Amino acid sequence: MKISERLLPYLRLVRAPAVFSAVGDPLTGMLVASGRLSVGRAAGVVLASASTYLAGMALNDVADREEDARERPERPIPSGAVGVGQAAALGAGLLGLGLMLARSAGARRTGPALAASVLAYNFALKRTTLGPAAMGACRALSLLTGAEAAARGAGLRRGLGAAAILGGYVAGLTVLARGETEETGNRTPLPGVVVGGAALAAAAVRGGRRALPWTIAAAALAGGAVRRAVAEPGPAAVGPAVGSMIRAIPALDAALAAPRSPGRSALIFPPLLALVRWGRKLIPIS
Repeated sequence: MKISERLLPYLRLVRAPAVFSAVGDPLTGMLVASGRLSVGRAAGVVLASASTYLAGMALNDVADREEDARERPERPIPSGAVGVGQAAALGAGLLGLGLMLARSAGARRTGPALAASVLAYNFALKRTTLGPAAMGACRALSLLTGAEAAARGAGLRRGLGAAAILGGYVAGLTVLARGETEETGNRTPLPGVVVGGAALAAAAVRGGRRALPWTIAAAALAGGAVRRAVAEPGPAAVGPAVGSMIRAIPALDAALAAPRSPGRSALIFPPLLALVRWGRKLIPIS
């Protein structure tokens, strides 16, 4: 068996292409906090964000293995391509690496908080009413790792508004994602769509004319699939809508960063959008 064939189940386990939707979060935090990027610290928080995100995806499948056996038997754990112990070890290792990288980059408070939030979401809060808020908190804290790395306590204060908007958007798509399976597929997608749409509107209002093109881009990227999910609720439509909202996150990050640093936003976030769209053709991200 080729190395690529052995590696593919692990890439599917962590939904590898979706990581490009996450690494923009700490960059946004740095730009919101200081208007610039320190190369060393930016690299540190980007790698920390990537590692933590991939860890969360692996641990998500560990936590969901019984549901996946019923609803998504093709997933790596229920199909037998990846063992539960292997997935748990990978997730734990990546989470520890992310924590170490975040602390070394200067995110000494938000790095541990992010790691704790990932564990709490996957193993305690996911199926509760607090699940969407917990998932939103994970992405908000990811943004704040960059803000803390850039400007410590002052950076955290400057980044709170952007973090709240990003967290709200992700909470909305998490509400929407609860209709992805047959067990929950009869849920109306409207609450999640409304919350996600409100977050985009807040980003546009907050950022004004510099943010508006990016919020329009995010809405355009997600809009078609989301409209289909609203018109025909059910797993067949909700899954693609969730994926489209995830793929739009780099555009939302750009909208949040553009008021402080429009030039860097235009250079950084379009490649992330392209990478997410390219990667999802190889490996599903939802």
